[in-house]
Amino acid sequence: MGEKMKIRRTLGLVGAGAMLTLGGGVFLAPAASAAPTDGQVASSRAEQGQTVKAEVAGKSLGKAAGSAAVSKGATAIQASCWNGSASGRNFYMTCSGNGYRVYVDCSNGLRYTFGTYYYGTWNHTLTCPAGTSAVWGGSIGG
Repeated sequence: MGEKMKIRRTLGLVGAGAMLTLGGGVFLAPAASAAPTDGQVASSRAEQGQTVKAEVAGKSLGKAAGSAAVSKGATAIQASCWNGSASGRNFYMTCSGNGYRVYVDCSNGLRYTFGTYYYGTWNHTLTCPAGTSAVWGGSIGG
């Protein structure tokens, strides 16, 4: 019986060590990947009356290429945007819809997509990283 207890205790320690290692990795991974490492961030500010939402976005994986691609599946874009204008690093627009996200295309050839989903009508100011200028922007419906 003493031998079985040693095996159980050893397996328990191995299991606990694996859980700590796995848990630590899961806990640390989002924090490590949350902040872009090269300082190239874009920012977003949205206003709806007295409510303001702000966030930053790192580089998107794809290059800026005109308007966002739309799938022909059951999901339709549920947003419309107007009053779009670019000035220096900023792109301004007003959008209204159900569950849309916004993006800005910058002169470095990259699209920066922001993660916040908006519902209703919002005035957006999207700012490209330092050293670039805004080319255009838009929304991706959900």
